Amino acid sequence: MSNFALPTPPYFMVILSTSELYDDLMFKVMSEKVLELAEKMDGFLGHQWTCQEESVSITYWDSVLAARDWMQHPMHTKTINIGNQFWFSSYSLKLAEVKEESRVVGNSIEGNSSRFPHIETSRGILKVLSLENVHLLYDFVNREREHLARWEPTRNEEYYTLKTCELRIKEMRRDFLEDKGVVLCLLDKTESEMIAYTNFSAISRGVFQSCCLGYSLSKSYEGQGYMTEALRAGIEFMKSISIDRIQASHMPVNKRSAAVLNRLGFEKEGVAKNYLKINGEWEDHIVTALLMRD
Repeated sequence: MSNFALPTPPYFMVILSTSELYDDLMFKVMSEKVLELAEKMDGFLGHQWTCQEESVSITYWDSVLAARDWMQHPMHTKTINIGNQFWFSSYSLKLAEVKEESRVVGNSIEGNSSRFPHIETSRGILKVLSLENVHLLYDFVNREREHLARWEPTRNEEYYTLKTCELRIKEMRRDFLEDKGVVLCLLDKTESEMIAYTNFSAISRGVFQSCCLGYSLSKSYEGQGYMTEALRAGIEFMKSISIDRIQASHMPVNKRSAAVLNRLGFEKEGVAKNYLKINGEWEDHIVTALLMRD
């Protein structure tokens, strides 16, 4: 992501490269806040940040003194130290001067909007959210907070902020373009309310051609077939991109989820003991799968 047009040389860059042990949304939230601090400092020109297997955060400065001040800033140093304890397998921090350059302007994630699915179902629209929809996601996670708590991992307060919702949408769109996952949200026909969330994650290609599935539904729409409607359309889309095995799991007490999966043709494969930490407790899960192979 980038918040500016690159300056004209000469200018200076502070480059933080990190190899992350795992993908963690809270590290991204913390990094965003640190970058907001950089924006207020003298000499700041802009920043770029990419998050993949190796994340690269680049801040741009108009002088070497400004760049060094940022490298040594206590909050910047503290964030790196925390990351090194919990999130990084390795990192490097560099200061570089750019005296001349050549540029190629490519497409941004938002510039690829025509590539994102926009599926009409009988009662709604199933789509990968854009940043224009951030308030729909924000309203959904806050409206359904109490309802979904018993079925989800424990969330901290940061999870429910607008900033985190923005980061999640950017991650959804990036993961779609990189063939890592497909998050399809069911909106009403006017696209003014979010009804359900479906997450086809951990896409594996090659000899596997599979993914995992998670989903959630607004309490006010339970018992009306909306979750089945969204998942059926989502599964058809996954078939169209050559995914032919989808694995889903649910807690034994979640009878509604079991009924939805059964209705869609998922078959029980076993029970995973202490499989996921849900609402602060390790919970057994029934593992099911939908096979669509000839």
